[in-house]
Amino acid sequence: MNARIARLHSKVFSTPQGSREREQAINSLSDSERTAVFNLEKDYMLGRITRQDIMDMERVESGTMTYSQYKKIMNNDCKGQLQELSQFAKENRELYRQYRDRYRKEREAERKSRFTENTFKNKPYSFR
Repeated sequence: MNARIARLHSKVFSTPQGSREREQAINSLSDSERTAVFNLEKDYMLGRITRQDIMDMERVESGTMTYSQYKKIMNNDCKGQLQELSQFAKENRELYRQYRDRYRKEREAERKSRFTENTFKNKPYSFR
């Protein structure tokens, strides 16, 4: 259900705002679909979800690995799961590259946040 709504959301909001194409896309939806699509957009506008979350919802239906699944595999380091990851890399090179780059940025930011100047502030000199 969520994947279908996410796909419809992308169809509607990938068109230019105020254009005839967007009007046609909105008019092609049923009332319940329209409500769900606009609720999803409202959640995005309020910051409850991100565009990446919406894209992940779409990928669930198609069977493509989501970023959260990728991250879980990378943090787990299980041999069978790493084989699954290499298969994913073969099938979806561009998406794999995007996930890898995002994961590396997150890890680097996490590492930098752990070792800031405040980490070593007010520590006694203990080499004596």
